[in-house]
Amino acid sequence: MTVRDQLLALQWAQLKHDEAYHKDVVIMPLAQRIKHMALHNTKYTAYFFEAIEQGDNAQFVKTLVDAFIIALATANTLNQDLGQELGSVASGSFQEVGARLGQELGRNPDDPLWLVRQFARHNGKLAKLCESWDHLEPVPFREGMQNCNLALLKTVLVQASVKGLDIAEAYKSRIRLVETRSIFDKHFREGAGGEA
Repeated sequence: MTVRDQLLALQWAQLKHDEAYHKDVVIMPLAQRIKHMALHNTKYTAYFFEAIEQGDNAQFVKTLVDAFIIALATANTLNQDLGQELGSVASGSFQEVGARLGQELGRNPDDPLWLVRQFARHNGKLAKLCESWDHLEPVPFREGMQNCNLALLKTVLVQASVKGLDIAEAYKSRIRLVETRSIFDKHFREGAGGEA
């Protein structure tokens, strides 16, 4: 399965997860939902800083996976096919895609804050689009938001590659952990044909 196909499958899994486990977010109006995602990303920017400053690799990786999850959820909100938008770079494994993107984006291996700079920059642009939407400014919101989300995804994929992290497997483990926190997890899984 290509990275493009894997991303679409992960977006589908994220959609089903959000519909079952995050109904409070799914029912929000679109503008509010995108703001919610931008706030998640803002929180992750702070977590990245803290993890780097404290040398906490486990926290860094957890935040990286959470940022990947939010990129999928944001793409679903925007009806964005991430794999398609990655284009020809989406061939090979996630590891290979991340390495190519690192070259394309000019990642500096000597800059420990490269990820944080990129992440904050693109999420700041997303936040500006959310603000512009509130003011009904003449801005192409959807295209701009999709561009920001794709840039955030690329940044995450680069860093996952650098870390040697299998982002698809890490996603599955993380999402399952989140699901177990719901009091209805057993019922959701039985309803989806899974075992409790």
